[in-house]
Amino acid sequence: MGKNKLQKFSDMEEFPHVFQYTYSALRELSQPFEYKGKWSSFFGNDRPIVLELGCGRGEYTVALARMYPDKNFVGVDIKGSRMWAGAKESFLAEMKNVAFIRTNIEIISEFFAKDEVSEIWLTFPDPQMKKVRKRLTSTRFMELYQQFVRPEGVIHLKTDSNFMFRYTEEMVKANGYEVLFKNDDLYHSDFSDDKILSIKTFYEQQWLDRGLTIKYIKFVMNPKSTFAEPDVDIEYDSYRSYNRSKRSGKDSSKKNTDMDDNLKNVQQLFKARLAGLNWNIQPNGLYDPIGYVLSLGGKRIRPVTALLACQLFSDDLEKAMNQALALEVFHNFTLLHDDIMDKADLRRGNPTVHKKWNDNTAILSGDAMLIKAYQLLAKCEPSVLKPILDVFSETSVGVCEGQQYDMEFESRENVSLPEYMEMIRLKTAVLLAGSLKIGAICGGASEKDAQLLYEFGIGIGLAFQVKDDILDVYGDTSKFGKAIGGDICCNKKTYLLITALEKADPETKAALLSWMEKAQFDKDEKIAAVTGIYNALRVRENAETDMQTYYNQAVDSLRQVSVEEDRKSDLYGLAEKLLYRED
Repeated sequence: MGKNKLQKFSDMEEFPHVFQYTYSALRELSQPFEYKGKWSSFFGNDRPIVLELGCGRGEYTVALARMYPDKNFVGVDIKGSRMWAGAKESFLAEMKNVAFIRTNIEIISEFFAKDEVSEIWLTFPDPQMKKVRKRLTSTRFMELYQQFVRPEGVIHLKTDSNFMFRYTEEMVKANGYEVLFKNDDLYHSDFSDDKILSIKTFYEQQWLDRGLTIKYIKFVMNPKSTFAEPDVDIEYDSYRSYNRSKRSGKDSSKKNTDMDDNLKNVQQLFKARLAGLNWNIQPNGLYDPIGYVLSLGGKRIRPVTALLACQLFSDDLEKAMNQALALEVFHNFTLLHDDIMDKADLRRGNPTVHKKWNDNTAILSGDAMLIKAYQLLAKCEPSVLKPILDVFSETSVGVCEGQQYDMEFESRENVSLPEYMEMIRLKTAVLLAGSLKIGAICGGASEKDAQLLYEFGIGIGLAFQVKDDILDVYGDTSKFGKAIGGDICCNKKTYLLITALEKADPETKAALLSWMEKAQFDKDEKIAAVTGIYNALRVRENAETDMQTYYNQAVDSLRQVSVEEDRKSDLYGLAEKLLYRED
Protein backbone atom coordinates (compact mmCIF):
# COMPACT_ATOMS: atom_id res chain seq x y z
CA MET A 1 0.00 0.00 0.00
CA GLY A 2 1.34 3.46 -0.94
CA LYS A 3 2.59 5.91 1.62
CA ASN A 4 -0.06 7.70 3.65
CA LYS A 5 -2.90 5.70 2.13
CA LEU A 6 -3.92 4.25 5.50
CA GLN A 7 -4.20 7.75 6.95
CA LYS A 8 -6.24 8.88 3.96
CA PHE A 9 -8.59 5.92 4.32
CA SER A 10 -8.94 6.75 8.01
CA ASP A 11 -9.77 10.36 7.16
CA MET A 12 -12.34 9.24 4.60
CA GLU A 13 -14.13 7.17 7.23
CA GLU A 14 -14.49 10.29 9.37
CA PHE A 15 -15.71 12.71 6.70
CA PRO A 16 -19.50 13.14 7.11
CA HIS A 17 -19.99 13.90 3.41
CA VAL A 18 -18.22 10.78 2.12
CA PHE A 19 -19.98 7.45 1.58
CA GLN A 20 -17.95 4.32 0.89
CA TYR A 21 -19.75 1.24 -0.40
CA THR A 22 -18.39 -1.57 -2.53
CA TYR A 23 -20.78 -3.90 -4.32
CA SER A 24 -20.47 -6.52 -1.55
CA ALA A 25 -20.97 -3.91 1.20
CA LEU A 26 -24.17 -2.72 -0.46
CA ARG A 27 -25.45 -6.27 -0.70
CA GLU A 28 -24.89 -6.73 3.02
CA LEU A 29 -27.30 -3.89 3.80
CA SER A 30 -30.75 -4.99 4.85
CA GLN A 31 -32.25 -1.91 3.22
CA PRO A 32 -31.45 0.47 0.33
CA PHE A 33 -28.74 3.10 0.65
CA GLU A 34 -29.94 5.57 3.27
CA TYR A 35 -30.12 8.64 1.00
CA LYS A 36 -31.42 6.98 -2.17
CA GLY A 37 -34.41 9.14 -3.09
CA LYS A 38 -33.69 11.30 -0.03
CA TRP A 39 -30.65 13.34 -1.01
CA SER A 40 -32.66 16.49 -0.31
CA SER A 41 -32.55 15.56 3.38
CA PHE A 42 -28.77 15.17 3.26
CA PHE A 43 -28.18 18.49 1.53
CA GLY A 44 -31.08 20.20 3.33
CA ASN A 45 -32.61 21.50 0.10
CA ASP A 46 -34.28 20.43 -3.15
CA ARG A 47 -31.72 21.97 -5.48
CA PRO A 48 -30.57 20.07 -8.61
CA ILE A 49 -28.05 17.28 -8.11
CA VAL A 50 -25.05 17.04 -10.44
CA LEU A 51 -22.77 13.98 -10.57
CA GLU A 52 -19.15 13.77 -11.65
CA LEU A 53 -18.40 10.14 -12.50
CA GLY A 54 -14.77 9.12 -12.28
CA CYS A 55 -14.00 12.24 -10.27
CA GLY A 56 -10.39 11.28 -9.42
CA ARG A 57 -9.05 13.85 -6.97
CA GLY A 58 -12.38 15.65 -6.88
CA GLU A 59 -10.97 18.89 -8.27
CA TYR A 60 -13.78 19.35 -10.78
CA THR A 61 -16.52 18.47 -8.29
CA VAL A 62 -15.25 21.01 -5.76
CA ALA A 63 -14.66 23.71 -8.39
CA LEU A 64 -18.19 23.33 -9.77
CA ALA A 65 -19.66 23.41 -6.28
CA ARG A 66 -17.87 26.68 -5.56
CA MET A 67 -19.01 28.11 -8.86
CA TYR A 68 -22.64 27.06 -8.44
CA PRO A 69 -23.75 27.21 -4.79
CA ASP A 70 -27.36 26.85 -5.98
CA LYS A 71 -26.70 23.22 -7.02
CA ASN A 72 -25.54 20.12 -5.16
CA PHE A 73 -22.56 18.13 -6.45
CA VAL A 74 -21.57 14.51 -5.88
CA GLY A 75 -18.22 13.10 -6.99
CA VAL A 76 -18.00 9.37 -7.63
CA ASP A 77 -14.86 7.22 -7.94
CA ILE A 78 -13.50 3.91 -6.69
CA LYS A 79 -10.06 5.30 -5.78
CA GLY A 80 -10.41 6.57 -2.23
CA SER A 81 -6.80 7.74 -1.90
CA ARG A 82 -7.32 10.06 -4.88
CA MET A 83 -10.76 11.27 -3.83
CA TRP A 84 -9.33 12.19 -0.42
CA ALA A 85 -7.88 15.45 -1.79
CA GLY A 86 -11.27 16.86 -2.88
CA ALA A 87 -13.03 15.42 0.16
CA LYS A 88 -10.48 17.02 2.48
CA GLU A 89 -10.60 20.38 0.70
CA SER A 90 -14.41 20.56 0.77
CA PHE A 91 -14.51 19.42 4.41
CA LEU A 92 -12.04 22.07 5.57
CA ALA A 93 -13.88 24.71 3.54
CA GLU A 94 -17.16 23.59 5.18
CA MET A 95 -18.85 23.32 1.79
CA LYS A 96 -22.45 22.19 2.27
CA ASN A 97 -23.24 21.37 -1.37
CA VAL A 98 -20.60 18.69 -1.90
CA ALA A 99 -20.60 14.94 -1.27
CA PHE A 100 -18.50 12.01 -2.46
CA ILE A 101 -19.31 8.36 -3.04
CA ARG A 102 -16.51 5.82 -3.19
CA THR A 103 -17.91 2.96 -5.23
CA ASN A 104 -17.92 1.31 -8.65
CA ILE A 105 -19.69 3.41 -11.27
CA GLU A 106 -21.42 0.26 -12.49
CA ILE A 107 -23.61 0.25 -9.36
CA ILE A 108 -24.28 4.00 -9.17
CA SER A 109 -28.03 3.44 -9.62
CA GLU A 110 -28.03 1.92 -6.11
CA PHE A 111 -27.46 5.42 -4.71
CA PHE A 112 -29.99 7.54 -6.63
CA ALA A 113 -33.72 7.19 -7.26
CA LYS A 114 -35.61 7.86 -10.49
CA ASP A 115 -35.31 11.47 -11.72
CA GLU A 116 -33.10 12.44 -8.75
CA VAL A 117 -30.12 13.62 -10.83
CA SER A 118 -30.22 16.53 -13.29
CA GLU A 119 -26.74 16.39 -14.87
CA ILE A 120 -23.73 14.11 -15.23
CA TRP A 121 -20.15 15.20 -15.91
CA LEU A 122 -17.69 12.72 -17.40
CA THR A 123 -14.26 14.35 -17.12
CA PHE A 124 -11.44 12.60 -18.96
CA PRO A 125 -12.62 9.00 -18.55
CA ASP A 126 -10.50 6.14 -19.84
CA PRO A 127 -11.67 5.68 -23.48
CA GLN A 128 -11.58 1.87 -23.10
CA MET A 129 -10.83 1.48 -26.79
CA LYS A 130 -11.09 -2.32 -26.71
CA LYS A 131 -13.92 -2.70 -24.18
CA VAL A 132 -17.17 -1.12 -25.36
CA ARG A 133 -19.12 -2.05 -22.23
CA LYS A 134 -16.68 -0.15 -20.02
CA ARG A 135 -16.92 3.15 -21.91
CA LEU A 136 -18.83 5.63 -19.79
CA THR A 137 -20.81 6.86 -22.82
CA SER A 138 -21.65 3.39 -24.14
CA THR A 139 -25.30 2.40 -24.48
CA ARG A 140 -24.83 0.09 -21.50
CA PHE A 141 -24.15 3.14 -19.32
CA MET A 142 -26.87 5.18 -21.03
CA GLU A 143 -29.34 2.51 -19.89
CA LEU A 144 -27.91 2.79 -16.40
CA TYR A 145 -28.04 6.60 -16.29
CA GLN A 146 -31.65 6.85 -17.36
CA GLN A 147 -32.64 4.95 -14.21
CA PHE A 148 -31.91 8.06 -12.14
CA VAL A 149 -31.34 11.02 -14.53
CA ARG A 150 -34.47 13.08 -15.05
CA PRO A 151 -36.02 13.54 -18.54
CA GLU A 152 -34.18 16.32 -20.38
CA GLY A 153 -31.17 15.63 -18.14
CA VAL A 154 -27.80 16.71 -19.53
CA ILE A 155 -24.61 14.69 -20.02
CA HIS A 156 -21.26 16.51 -20.35
CA LEU A 157 -18.11 14.85 -21.67
CA LYS A 158 -14.66 16.47 -21.57
CA THR A 159 -11.87 14.34 -22.98
CA ASP A 160 -8.37 14.42 -24.42
CA SER A 161 -9.19 11.28 -26.41
CA ASN A 162 -10.21 11.73 -30.03
CA PHE A 163 -11.44 8.14 -29.97
CA MET A 164 -13.75 8.76 -27.00
CA PHE A 165 -15.09 11.98 -28.51
CA ARG A 166 -15.83 10.42 -31.92
CA TYR A 167 -17.39 7.33 -30.36
CA THR A 168 -19.68 9.50 -28.21
CA GLU A 169 -20.67 11.56 -31.26
CA GLU A 170 -21.70 8.36 -33.03
CA MET A 171 -23.56 7.02 -29.99
CA VAL A 172 -25.52 10.28 -29.67
CA LYS A 173 -26.35 10.23 -33.38
CA ALA A 174 -27.41 6.57 -33.34
CA ASN A 175 -29.81 7.17 -30.44
CA GLY A 176 -31.24 10.48 -31.56
CA TYR A 177 -30.07 12.55 -28.59
CA GLU A 178 -30.14 16.33 -28.91
CA VAL A 179 -26.66 17.85 -28.97
CA LEU A 180 -26.51 21.18 -27.16
CA PHE A 181 -22.86 21.87 -27.95
CA LYS A 182 -19.79 20.08 -29.22
CA ASN A 183 -16.26 21.12 -30.13
CA ASP A 184 -13.10 19.14 -30.85
CA ASP A 185 -10.69 21.93 -29.80
CA LEU A 186 -12.35 23.52 -26.80
CA TYR A 187 -9.73 26.07 -25.82
CA HIS A 188 -9.45 27.45 -29.32
CA SER A 189 -13.19 27.94 -29.72
CA ASP A 190 -15.65 30.74 -29.01
CA PHE A 191 -16.47 28.98 -25.75
CA SER A 192 -12.92 28.93 -24.41
CA ASP A 193 -13.72 31.56 -21.78
CA ASP A 194 -16.88 29.90 -20.51
CA LYS A 195 -16.43 29.71 -16.75
CA ILE A 196 -17.46 26.07 -16.46
CA LEU A 197 -15.30 24.85 -19.29
CA SER A 198 -12.31 26.84 -18.09
CA ILE A 199 -11.91 24.67 -14.98
CA LYS A 200 -8.71 22.73 -15.57
CA THR A 201 -7.78 19.75 -13.43
CA PHE A 202 -4.20 18.66 -12.76
CA TYR A 203 -4.22 16.00 -15.48
CA GLU A 204 -6.10 18.15 -17.98
CA GLN A 205 -3.37 20.77 -17.73
CA GLN A 206 -0.75 18.09 -18.34
CA TRP A 207 -2.52 17.02 -21.53
CA LEU A 208 -2.74 20.65 -22.66
CA ASP A 209 0.96 21.08 -21.95
CA ARG A 210 1.62 18.11 -24.22
CA GLY A 211 -0.11 19.96 -27.04
CA LEU A 212 -3.25 17.82 -27.03
CA THR A 213 -6.63 19.38 -27.80
CA ILE A 214 -9.52 19.06 -25.37
CA LYS A 215 -12.85 17.90 -26.77
CA TYR A 216 -16.27 18.60 -25.29
CA ILE A 217 -19.78 17.44 -26.07
CA LYS A 218 -22.98 18.23 -24.20
CA PHE A 219 -26.21 16.42 -24.99
CA VAL A 220 -29.75 15.85 -23.67
CA MET A 221 -30.54 12.31 -22.56
CA ASN A 222 -34.21 11.59 -23.19
CA PRO A 223 -35.63 8.24 -21.98
CA LYS A 224 -35.47 5.38 -24.47
CA SER A 225 -36.84 1.85 -24.39
CA THR A 226 -34.11 0.44 -26.60
CA PHE A 227 -30.63 1.65 -27.48
CA ALA A 228 -28.55 1.33 -30.62
CA GLU A 229 -24.82 0.79 -30.21
CA PRO A 230 -22.97 2.60 -33.04
CA ASP A 231 -21.51 0.22 -35.60
CA VAL A 232 -18.60 2.28 -36.93
CA ASP A 233 -14.82 1.98 -37.08
CA ILE A 234 -13.03 4.73 -35.18
CA GLU A 235 -9.27 5.15 -35.29
CA TYR A 236 -7.57 4.45 -31.99
CA ASP A 237 -5.65 7.22 -30.23
CA SER A 238 -2.05 7.10 -31.38
CA TYR A 239 -0.48 8.62 -28.25
CA ARG A 240 0.16 7.14 -24.85
CA SER A 241 -2.05 8.84 -22.32
CA TYR A 242 -1.39 8.87 -18.61
CA ASN A 243 -1.78 5.41 -17.03
CA ARG A 244 -3.09 3.94 -20.30
CA SER A 245 -1.38 1.65 -22.75
CA LYS A 246 -0.88 2.99 -26.25
CA ARG A 247 -3.65 1.17 -28.06
CA SER A 248 -6.04 -0.10 -25.44
CA GLY A 249 -8.04 1.08 -22.51
CA LYS A 250 -6.25 -1.22 -20.10
CA ASP A 251 -4.37 0.29 -17.19
CA SER A 252 -0.67 0.03 -17.78
CA SER A 253 1.94 -0.09 -15.05
CA LYS A 254 4.85 -0.17 -17.50
CA LYS A 255 5.21 3.59 -17.57
CA ASN A 256 5.26 3.84 -13.78
CA THR A 257 7.76 0.98 -13.68
CA ASP A 258 9.96 2.82 -16.18
CA MET A 259 9.74 5.95 -14.03
CA ASP A 260 10.69 4.06 -10.87
CA ASP A 261 13.54 2.28 -12.67
CA ASN A 262 14.95 5.56 -13.96
CA LEU A 263 14.80 7.18 -10.52
CA LYS A 264 16.46 4.14 -8.92
CA ASN A 265 19.14 4.14 -11.59
CA VAL A 266 19.89 7.81 -10.98
CA GLN A 267 20.02 7.23 -7.21
CA GLN A 268 22.30 4.20 -7.55
CA LEU A 269 24.57 5.98 -9.99
CA PHE A 270 24.94 8.92 -7.64
CA LYS A 271 25.56 6.74 -4.58
CA ALA A 272 28.28 4.88 -6.45
CA ARG A 273 29.96 8.13 -7.47
CA LEU A 274 29.70 9.51 -3.93
CA ALA A 275 31.22 6.34 -2.49
CA GLY A 276 34.02 6.67 -5.04
CA LEU A 277 35.21 10.02 -3.65
CA ASN A 278 38.61 9.58 -2.02
CA TRP A 279 38.87 10.91 1.52
CA ASN A 280 41.97 8.90 2.38
CA ILE A 281 44.02 12.09 2.38
CA GLN A 282 46.52 13.50 4.81
CA PRO A 283 46.04 14.74 7.43
CA ASN A 284 43.63 11.93 8.36
CA GLY A 285 42.32 13.92 11.30
CA LEU A 286 40.82 16.42 8.86
CA TYR A 287 39.49 14.07 6.18
CA ASP A 288 38.43 10.95 8.09
CA PRO A 289 35.43 12.79 9.62
CA ILE A 290 34.32 13.84 6.12
CA GLY A 291 34.39 10.27 4.84
CA TYR A 292 32.58 9.19 8.01
CA VAL A 293 29.67 11.65 7.77
CA LEU A 294 29.19 11.02 4.04
CA SER A 295 28.99 7.29 4.71
CA LEU A 296 26.05 7.60 7.10
CA GLY A 297 23.47 7.53 4.31
CA GLY A 298 20.50 9.82 3.90
CA LYS A 299 17.86 10.46 1.25
CA ARG A 300 20.27 12.26 -1.13
CA ILE A 301 17.30 14.35 -2.28
CA ARG A 302 19.24 17.41 -3.38
CA PRO A 303 21.83 15.76 -5.64
CA VAL A 304 19.22 13.42 -7.15
CA THR A 305 16.93 16.34 -7.99
CA ALA A 306 19.88 18.13 -9.58
CA LEU A 307 20.51 15.12 -11.80
CA LEU A 308 16.81 14.77 -12.66
CA ALA A 309 16.71 18.47 -13.57
CA CYS A 310 19.71 17.98 -15.84
CA GLN A 311 18.01 14.95 -17.39
CA LEU A 312 15.07 17.11 -18.48
CA PHE A 313 17.35 18.80 -21.01
CA SER A 314 20.15 16.29 -21.59
CA ASP A 315 20.54 12.51 -21.44
CA ASP A 316 24.16 12.95 -20.29
CA LEU A 317 24.04 12.97 -16.48
CA GLU A 318 27.80 13.48 -16.31
CA LYS A 319 27.15 17.11 -17.19
CA ALA A 320 25.81 17.62 -13.65
CA MET A 321 27.47 14.79 -11.68
CA ASN A 322 30.27 16.82 -10.08
CA GLN A 323 27.76 19.54 -9.21
CA ALA A 324 25.46 16.94 -7.62
CA LEU A 325 28.41 15.68 -5.55
CA ALA A 326 29.18 19.26 -4.54
CA LEU A 327 25.60 19.78 -3.35
CA GLU A 328 25.69 16.64 -1.20
CA VAL A 329 29.06 17.56 0.31
CA PHE A 330 27.75 21.06 1.05
CA HIS A 331 24.52 19.75 2.59
CA ASN A 332 26.48 17.47 4.93
CA PHE A 333 28.78 20.35 5.82
CA THR A 334 25.73 22.27 7.07
CA LEU A 335 24.64 19.24 9.11
CA LEU A 336 28.09 18.98 10.67
CA HIS A 337 27.87 22.55 11.95
CA ASP A 338 24.17 22.26 12.84
CA ASP A 339 24.98 19.31 15.12
CA ILE A 340 27.53 21.41 16.98
CA MET A 341 25.10 24.30 17.43
CA ASP A 342 22.29 21.94 18.49
CA LYS A 343 24.59 19.88 20.72
CA ALA A 344 23.22 16.80 18.98
CA ASP A 345 24.65 13.43 19.97
CA LEU A 346 23.32 11.36 17.05
CA ARG A 347 23.00 11.80 13.31
CA ARG A 348 21.15 9.04 11.41
CA GLY A 349 21.53 6.75 14.41
CA ASN A 350 25.31 7.23 14.68
CA PRO A 351 27.48 9.51 16.84
CA THR A 352 27.82 13.00 15.41
CA VAL A 353 31.29 14.11 14.34
CA HIS A 354 31.74 16.46 17.27
CA LYS A 355 30.90 13.60 19.67
CA LYS A 356 33.02 10.97 17.88
CA TRP A 357 35.95 13.38 17.62
CA ASN A 358 35.52 16.87 19.15
CA ASP A 359 34.09 20.32 18.39
CA ASN A 360 37.27 21.69 16.85
CA THR A 361 37.58 18.75 14.47
CA ALA A 362 33.95 19.09 13.42
CA ILE A 363 34.35 22.80 12.73
CA LEU A 364 37.56 22.38 10.71
CA SER A 365 36.36 19.33 8.77
CA GLY A 366 33.16 21.21 7.99
CA ASP A 367 35.15 24.13 6.66
CA ALA A 368 37.12 21.76 4.44
CA MET A 369 33.87 20.27 3.12
CA LEU A 370 32.66 23.70 2.03
CA ILE A 371 35.89 24.29 0.13
CA LYS A 372 35.78 20.81 -1.44
CA ALA A 373 32.20 21.51 -2.51
CA TYR A 374 33.36 24.57 -4.45
CA GLN A 375 36.15 22.56 -6.05
CA LEU A 376 33.69 19.90 -7.24
CA LEU A 377 31.26 22.55 -8.41
CA ALA A 378 33.90 24.18 -10.60
CA LYS A 379 34.43 20.96 -12.58
CA CYS A 380 32.05 21.94 -15.36
CA GLU A 381 31.86 23.43 -18.82
CA PRO A 382 33.33 26.98 -18.77
CA SER A 383 30.11 28.37 -20.25
CA VAL A 384 28.07 27.41 -17.18
CA LEU A 385 30.69 28.04 -14.50
CA LYS A 386 29.64 31.58 -13.57
CA PRO A 387 25.88 30.96 -13.46
CA ILE A 388 26.20 27.84 -11.30
CA LEU A 389 28.69 29.54 -8.98
CA ASP A 390 26.29 32.46 -8.64
CA VAL A 391 23.37 30.14 -7.76
CA PHE A 392 25.48 28.08 -5.37
CA SER A 393 26.88 31.12 -3.55
CA GLU A 394 23.44 32.70 -3.23
CA THR A 395 22.05 29.41 -1.98
CA SER A 396 24.85 28.97 0.56
CA VAL A 397 24.33 32.44 2.00
CA GLY A 398 20.59 31.82 2.15
CA VAL A 399 21.10 28.64 4.19
CA CYS A 400 23.27 30.59 6.66
CA GLU A 401 20.64 33.33 6.91
CA GLY A 402 17.96 30.73 7.58
CA GLN A 403 20.04 29.11 10.31
CA GLN A 404 20.59 32.49 11.96
CA TYR A 405 16.85 33.20 11.97
CA ASP A 406 16.22 29.74 13.42
CA MET A 407 18.63 30.40 16.29
CA GLU A 408 17.12 33.82 16.96
CA PHE A 409 13.60 32.36 17.04
CA GLU A 410 14.62 30.08 19.92
CA SER A 411 14.93 33.06 22.26
CA ARG A 412 12.11 35.17 20.82
CA GLU A 413 8.74 35.02 22.50
CA ASN A 414 6.74 35.99 19.42
CA VAL A 415 7.40 34.70 15.91
CA SER A 416 4.83 35.29 13.17
CA LEU A 417 3.90 32.67 10.62
CA PRO A 418 5.28 34.74 7.69
CA GLU A 419 8.60 35.05 9.56
CA TYR A 420 8.66 31.30 10.12
CA MET A 421 7.91 30.52 6.49
CA GLU A 422 10.70 32.87 5.38
CA MET A 423 13.08 31.11 7.76
CA ILE A 424 12.30 27.65 6.35
CA ARG A 425 12.42 29.03 2.81
CA LEU A 426 16.02 30.03 3.48
CA LYS A 427 17.08 27.14 5.67
CA THR A 428 15.44 24.29 3.73
CA ALA A 429 13.80 25.30 0.46
CA VAL A 430 16.56 27.33 -1.21
CA LEU A 431 19.00 24.40 -1.18
CA LEU A 432 16.49 22.14 -2.94
CA ALA A 433 15.61 24.96 -5.35
CA GLY A 434 19.27 25.77 -5.99
CA SER A 435 20.00 22.09 -6.67
CA LEU A 436 17.31 21.97 -9.32
CA LYS A 437 18.46 25.19 -10.93
CA ILE A 438 22.11 24.13 -11.00
CA GLY A 439 21.19 20.76 -12.55
CA ALA A 440 19.04 22.49 -15.16
CA ILE A 441 21.80 24.95 -16.08
CA CYS A 442 24.28 22.08 -16.47
CA GLY A 443 21.80 20.30 -18.74
CA GLY A 444 21.44 23.31 -21.03
CA ALA A 445 18.13 24.79 -19.82
CA SER A 446 17.04 28.27 -20.76
CA GLU A 447 17.14 30.93 -18.07
CA LYS A 448 13.32 30.84 -17.87
CA ASP A 449 13.15 27.06 -17.45
CA ALA A 450 15.94 27.06 -14.86
CA GLN A 451 14.05 29.68 -12.86
CA LEU A 452 10.78 27.72 -13.10
CA LEU A 453 12.57 24.70 -11.66
CA TYR A 454 13.94 26.92 -8.89
CA GLU A 455 10.36 27.98 -8.05
CA PHE A 456 9.30 24.32 -8.16
CA GLY A 457 12.00 23.59 -5.59
CA ILE A 458 10.91 26.44 -3.32
CA GLY A 459 7.32 25.19 -3.26
CA ILE A 460 8.33 21.58 -2.62
CA GLY A 461 10.83 22.68 0.05
CA LEU A 462 8.17 24.64 1.94
CA ALA A 463 5.69 21.77 1.68
CA PHE A 464 8.40 19.35 2.83
CA GLN A 465 9.17 21.32 5.99
CA VAL A 466 5.52 21.86 6.92
CA LYS A 467 5.05 18.09 6.48
CA ASP A 468 8.03 17.55 8.78
CA ASP A 469 6.38 19.71 11.44
CA ILE A 470 3.18 17.66 11.13
CA LEU A 471 5.03 14.34 11.32
CA ASP A 472 6.86 15.36 14.50
CA VAL A 473 3.49 15.54 16.27
CA TYR A 474 1.27 13.16 14.32
CA GLY A 475 3.71 10.75 12.70
CA ASP A 476 3.86 7.00 13.18
CA THR A 477 6.95 6.41 15.33
CA SER A 478 7.73 3.11 13.60
CA LYS A 479 7.85 4.89 10.23
CA PHE A 480 8.99 8.38 11.25
CA GLY A 481 12.26 6.96 12.56
CA LYS A 482 12.22 8.90 15.83
CA ALA A 483 9.95 9.54 18.77
CA ILE A 484 7.15 11.99 18.10
CA GLY A 485 6.75 15.17 20.11
CA GLY A 486 10.40 16.21 20.12
CA ASP A 487 9.53 19.71 18.87
CA ILE A 488 6.87 20.05 21.59
CA CYS A 489 9.27 19.06 24.37
CA CYS A 490 11.90 21.62 23.35
CA ASN A 491 9.36 24.39 22.52
CA LYS A 492 10.64 24.54 18.96
CA LYS A 493 8.94 27.18 16.85
CA THR A 494 7.06 25.19 14.23
CA TYR A 495 4.12 25.85 11.94
CA LEU A 496 1.84 24.09 14.45
CA LEU A 497 3.01 25.97 17.54
CA ILE A 498 3.01 29.40 15.87
CA THR A 499 -0.46 28.83 14.38
CA ALA A 500 -1.79 27.61 17.72
CA LEU A 501 -0.49 30.72 19.51
CA GLU A 502 -2.10 32.93 16.86
CA LYS A 503 -5.48 31.14 16.91
CA ALA A 504 -5.85 30.49 20.64
CA ASP A 505 -8.18 32.47 22.86
CA PRO A 506 -6.57 34.02 25.98
CA GLU A 507 -7.34 31.03 28.21
CA THR A 508 -6.03 28.45 25.76
CA LYS A 509 -2.97 30.55 24.97
CA ALA A 510 -2.18 30.83 28.68
CA ALA A 511 -2.40 27.04 29.02
CA LEU A 512 -0.09 26.56 26.06
CA LEU A 513 2.42 29.12 27.35
CA SER A 514 2.40 27.53 30.79
CA TRP A 515 3.59 24.26 29.27
CA MET A 516 6.29 26.11 27.36
CA GLU A 517 7.53 27.80 30.53
CA LYS A 518 7.87 24.60 32.59
CA ALA A 519 11.49 23.67 33.20
CA GLN A 520 10.51 20.33 34.73
CA PHE A 521 7.73 18.24 33.23
CA ASP A 522 6.63 14.75 32.35
CA LYS A 523 7.44 14.32 28.66
CA ASP A 524 4.40 12.23 27.75
CA GLU A 525 2.08 14.50 29.69
CA LYS A 526 3.34 17.62 27.92
CA ILE A 527 3.09 16.02 24.49
CA ALA A 528 -0.46 14.87 25.18
CA ALA A 529 -1.55 18.25 26.55
CA VAL A 530 -0.06 20.34 23.74
CA THR A 531 -1.30 17.92 21.07
CA GLY A 532 -4.78 18.21 22.62
CA ILE A 533 -4.59 21.99 22.21
CA TYR A 534 -3.48 21.57 18.59
CA ASN A 535 -6.41 19.23 17.96
CA ALA A 536 -8.92 21.62 19.51
CA LEU A 537 -7.61 24.51 17.40
CA ARG A 538 -7.40 22.30 14.28
CA VAL A 539 -3.93 23.57 13.48
CA ARG A 540 -3.07 20.31 11.72
CA GLU A 541 -5.80 21.09 9.17
CA ASN A 542 -4.32 24.57 8.65
CA ALA A 543 -0.89 23.06 8.12
CA GLU A 544 -2.14 20.46 5.64
CA THR A 545 -4.05 23.09 3.67
CA ASP A 546 -1.00 25.35 3.36
CA MET A 547 1.22 22.37 2.61
CA GLN A 548 -1.08 21.42 -0.28
CA THR A 549 -1.05 25.03 -1.52
CA TYR A 550 2.76 25.12 -1.64
CA TYR A 551 2.75 21.76 -3.41
CA ASN A 552 0.20 22.96 -5.98
CA GLN A 553 2.24 26.10 -6.66
CA ALA A 554 5.33 23.95 -7.15
CA VAL A 555 3.59 21.61 -9.58
CA ASP A 556 2.24 24.59 -11.52
CA SER A 557 5.83 25.85 -12.00
CA LEU A 558 7.00 22.42 -13.15
CA ARG A 559 4.12 22.26 -15.64
CA GLN A 560 5.39 25.41 -17.32
CA VAL A 561 8.89 24.04 -17.98
CA SER A 562 9.15 23.74 -21.75
CA VAL A 563 9.95 20.05 -22.14
CA GLU A 564 7.65 17.09 -22.79
CA GLU A 565 5.56 16.08 -19.78
CA ASP A 566 6.88 12.52 -19.95
CA ARG A 567 10.37 13.78 -19.12
CA LYS A 568 9.06 15.43 -15.94
CA SER A 569 7.48 12.26 -14.57
CA ASP A 570 10.25 11.50 -12.07
CA LEU A 571 10.12 15.01 -10.63
CA TYR A 572 6.34 14.85 -10.31
CA GLY A 573 6.67 11.48 -8.61
CA LEU A 574 9.46 12.59 -6.29
CA ALA A 575 7.47 15.67 -5.27
CA GLU A 576 4.46 13.52 -4.42
CA LYS A 577 6.59 11.11 -2.39
CA LEU A 578 8.02 14.00 -0.38
CA LEU A 579 4.56 15.40 0.29
CA TYR A 580 2.91 12.12 1.28
CA ARG A 581 5.86 10.55 3.07
CA GLU A 582 5.54 9.11 6.56
CA ASP A 583 9.20 9.39 7.54
